[in-house]
Amino acid sequence: MPAESGNPPEYLTATIDLSIEGRHVRLEAPAPTAPVRPIELLPLFQSLSDAFVGLAVKSAEEEGSKISCKKGCGACCRQLVPISATEARRIRDLVNDLPEPRRFQILARFEAARKLLDEAGLLGRLMEPDKIAQDESGKLGHQYFSMGIPCPFLEDESCSIHADRPIACREYLVTNPAENCARPTAETVQCIKMTVKASTALRLLTLRSPRDDTWVPLILAPSWAEAHPDDSPPLPGTELVRQFFSHLTSKDLPAADQSALMR
Repeated sequence: MPAESGNPPEYLTATIDLSIEGRHVRLEAPAPTAPVRPIELLPLFQSLSDAFVGLAVKSAEEEGSKISCKKGCGACCRQLVPISATEARRIRDLVNDLPEPRRFQILARFEAARKLLDEAGLLGRLMEPDKIAQDESGKLGHQYFSMGIPCPFLEDESCSIHADRPIACREYLVTNPAENCARPTAETVQCIKMTVKASTALRLLTLRSPRDDTWVPLILAPSWAEAHPDDSPPLPGTELVRQFFSHLTSKDLPAADQSALMR
């Protein structure tokens, strides 16, 4: 359980050395020693993602490319966005915390999208994302994009929850002319290269059994979160950070090494 009220939690700082695209990167990740759930560390994982994205942007710019994404360009906000279970629950909480009538408005947008997906015959498939074969995912993504369903948080072609946007959204940046994004193909859209993806690490961190979904469609986040309460046992924050970096680097960092990792 989290530290009792009045007793500030003890934190340890992980110092992580990584080599990304030939660059030496040193990161610091403060984590509580008390048991917590991943959602409580989401701001940390988001900040780490922003650091990785910043490195990828720098590499792209050094190669002569320029990021074309900007405020008011919301074509990508009509894509099928895969998020983690942790982020789905965070989105549910964000919506529930909105004042009325804003909360009602956003929930109505989610429900309208759900109805459209049901009418198109896509809802059932998206409710079981892990049953979608790898060779079918691209086709499904194109079907979804062709429906033109905007993210419920899209306002004036900009993200209204920009600071809380999912990590997959943070990692999606392009260098092609912005107008190409309205009709995306492999030839017309050039995404920046993400050598390490915090979005994948976070999705894997959530898994507690082989039956768990590894991803959740953002467009179904509130209803999915209501149907899937987080009943996983809390773990020390330091252990969750260790697991996150194990998934990020595809290296099994044993718990015995935690004293070396945390310093």
